[in-house]
Amino acid sequence: MQYIWLFMMLFSIALLMFTSPQLILTAMTESMKTSLELCISLMAVYCLWMGIINVIKDCGLIDSLSKKSKPLLKKLFGNQNDEICNNLALNVSANLLGAGNAATPPALAAIKQMDDKSGKLNKGMAMLFVINSCGLQLIPTTIIGIRSSLGSANPTDIILPNLLTAIITTAVGILLVSLAYRKRNKP
Repeated sequence: MQYIWLFMMLFSIALLMFTSPQLILTAMTESMKTSLELCISLMAVYCLWMGIINVIKDCGLIDSLSKKSKPLLKKLFGNQNDEICNNLALNVSANLLGAGNAATPPALAAIKQMDDKSGKLNKGMAMLFVINSCGLQLIPTTIIGIRSSLGSANPTDIILPNLLTAIITTAVGILLVSLAYRKRNKP
């Protein structure tokens, strides 16, 4: 992947050198400024949600959420122990709140705990990958933050279309994983 980015960057600079060499430094400076502003605005959003998730975790709400959602988690991810269910509940709730970066550590911990060292992807791991990839979010905070930082007149316009799309893709993904592992487990 790094070679692709390197090629794109060098190719762009080469084209700019032949078309308008005086703009190379200006373009590079402007793009660095824009990317830094975007990173700072997204960092604020992530810090807010990660702080909220840590407070929720410290208050014991994750354990409560895990206990209440355990039947659903066991149905989706297979029969998992309490520690895995806690990580799955934290991951799913962070994703629902739109804090994808805060959802990554519990997802990695759950995957590590579900790994049976066979080198094969099991149903729980596949289901976690699919659900995370579908991007089911009640509040897409990252996209709203990006739209807001870029001056959108109404950055929250995307909530309903995003939610509908994510519900459909998540349902289809869950169905496909369930079908794939049902066929795989039949003799």
